[in-house]
Amino acid sequence: MDFSFSVPAYFEPMTVRLCPRSDAAQTLHSYRLEVFPQPVHSTRITGLDGNIEEILWFDGLHPSLSLTASSRLQTFRTNPFDFLLSDSRFNTLPFSYGPVFSPLLSPYLEQGSDLRDSPAFREFTETIRSSTRLETIPFLTFLARHIQESFSYAVREEGAPHSPEQTLKSGGGSCRDFSLLAMEVCRFFGLASRYTGGYHLPTGAQEEPSLHAWIEVFLPGAGWRGLDPSEGVMAADHHIALVSSPLPSMTLPTEGHFRGEGLSTLSTRISIERSPD
Repeated sequence: MDFSFSVPAYFEPMTVRLCPRSDAAQTLHSYRLEVFPQPVHSTRITGLDGNIEEILWFDGLHPSLSLTASSRLQTFRTNPFDFLLSDSRFNTLPFSYGPVFSPLLSPYLEQGSDLRDSPAFREFTETIRSSTRLETIPFLTFLARHIQESFSYAVREEGAPHSPEQTLKSGGGSCRDFSLLAMEVCRFFGLASRYTGGYHLPTGAQEEPSLHAWIEVFLPGAGWRGLDPSEGVMAADHHIALVSSPLPSMTLPTEGHFRGEGLSTLSTRISIERSPD
């Protein structure tokens, strides 16, 4: 990841979220971040959502900034449906998470206020309801496939996710837009969900690995499970998670500002090699 500036700039403290997490679906064996120019100070922290973040401080003016993250990890989840829900009452939506989980999951259930009066969103959710009868697993698989089949996909490397209303009206969007729409639909039906950023490994020979966004939903007895509305599938070992949060803005790969009068440009390159074993 390389930032270039038309005029040397002063870098404010930067937060970097490029360290893959370790969880039930993947184990991180090694991680290294190389930065040039070298920061005057750096520290690695566990953020509010449990994500690994690196805070970098710089001094002086610089014409460019280069970040190179390298990691080695192992993925395990070949079957995204390798679970049983903990109780039959969770087979349909909406369900109550109960007195223990509900307060803890409240940030993952909060709906965007602008959706309450959206005819397009109401129509979209009614299609989901009538097609799945709100049976939990059919709901998840249909939602992923329905978004993937109903909207045109476009790569958009910059900018915040479009609102669900904007995505529904435009009929297309990026992985970020589809993920936000899917997250809001899940929350509308009482299913706790969070926004996830990471890498998607190509399944075809002509595809390139990319930074990607999807969502995760919390299922009692199964924990957090990934759903990718851009690919139309439940996430498995072709998805490498870096960070998750109830807020998309807290999953940005880098976050920071620079001071200067010039313009900035960003270029990225991602390389993923599969081990024979």
